[in-house]
Amino acid sequence: MAERDFYKILGVARDASPQELKKAYRQLAKESHPDRNPDDKEAEERFKDVSAAYAVVSDAEKRKLYDEFGETGLREGFDPDAYQAATRGAGGFGGAGGFGGFDIGDIFGGGARGGQVEFDLGDLFGGGRPGRGAYVRAPQRGADIQSEVTIDFREAVLGCMRELSLRSAEGERTLKVRVPAGVRNDGKIRLRGQGGLGANGGPPGDLVMKVRVRKHPHFSMRGKQLHVTVPVTPLEAYAGAKVTLPTPEGSVQLSIPAGSQNGSKLRLRGKGIQRKGKAQGDLIAHLEIILPEGHSEEVEQALETVQEAFEGDPREGLQL
Repeated sequence: MAERDFYKILGVARDASPQELKKAYRQLAKESHPDRNPDDKEAEERFKDVSAAYAVVSDAEKRKLYDEFGETGLREGFDPDAYQAATRGAGGFGGAGGFGGFDIGDIFGGGARGGQVEFDLGDLFGGGRPGRGAYVRAPQRGADIQSEVTIDFREAVLGCMRELSLRSAEGERTLKVRVPAGVRNDGKIRLRGQGGLGANGGPPGDLVMKVRVRKHPHFSMRGKQLHVTVPVTPLEAYAGAKVTLPTPEGSVQLSIPAGSQNGSKLRLRGKGIQRKGKAQGDLIAHLEIILPEGHSEEVEQALETVQEAFEGDPREGLQL
């Protein structure tokens, strides 16, 4: 097998810094990754070559051996001292003088053409062990698989299950994923070891699932608190009332104090979001005083009576 130029594969100079090597590797690995190029054998081979090249030149010891001896220096059982002694004594393995004064051709048979012998250096330095002559490939962690799911606001509050169909270089598979209670819009859930398979004994990657939460017309989340806008009539705000309010655990009665103002906040303790292993949050009700739709003289007359009840200008002191 012909020697490969790892620096050429990565598109960098031989004196490239570790930072330059990493930048080049990340770009090339991203472009040729099997997940981005399904069923593309050429891209898969490029990805393997890029990974193998970076595994060597990113390791200071392996890079030193590669720079001095090429891929031969990466063989199992390679002995630099023995290799140098052999090459010096054998005149680069092409002459007649090495290994203590005898012709190297004597080792492999004196009938070699012109005194030249063709052989695999792995036969000398591989030690006859399984895998001799194989290229050294460091364990590579599997790629992370990206996925996305959209859920309703109620499902985000209570948590839910989703079944995902995943496609990767290893094929297609189905995976059930639990979305925890209280997940936020654009939140990410990482499932360890559920991504692409590792190479050369490396660990698998992760599944990273991005969660989109549909907006609710009345409810919102802030941490473990649940917020809701509650429409109330002017009379309910003025005189006080009890109104029905939905919560994650079912409907409850919310007491509106007499004299409540628009935007007043009422807290219902322990009626918010229940995250695993944490105390349940609170539900914060924001009162919003509303008026009847349309126009009615009777309503206007009633509101004139309300208007007369104000003492002074209600906007007194309003300034920037």
